[in-house]
Amino acid sequence: MSNTILIIDDDKDLVRMLGKRLQHEGYRVEAAFDAIQGVSQVIKLKPDLVLLDIIMPAGNGVGVLENLRKNTKTFNIPVIALTGVSDKQTKETAEELGISGYFVKPVNVDELIESLKEVLIRK
Repeated sequence: MSNTILIIDDDKDLVRMLGKRLQHEGYRVEAAFDAIQGVSQVIKLKPDLVLLDIIMPAGNGVGVLENLRKNTKTFNIPVIALTGVSDKQTKETAEELGISGYFVKPVNVDELIESLKEVLIRK
């Protein structure tokens, strides 16, 4: 059975493009387009890994990450940030919350997928 990746990002074009590439790599891909839907989908699907935007409607990625880390059903799901936010404070906060990787858009998709594979191996 293939690993499930949940992409939480309000950029539907990015989600579609990245989703196709991940499916081509053999992953099952699900999507959520805002913070509230994202948390709900993580709890429902229990994906193997989450790709998480930081700035999006109905909350932000740091809040999503905080919620996931507080929930006993989701605290150990690896999360990789995929965001346009490059400030040091946001990255440090995400690292304190146990983020598995932090990629600033525009992202090199090959590097992202390589990192994703490494995180899933360690899981």
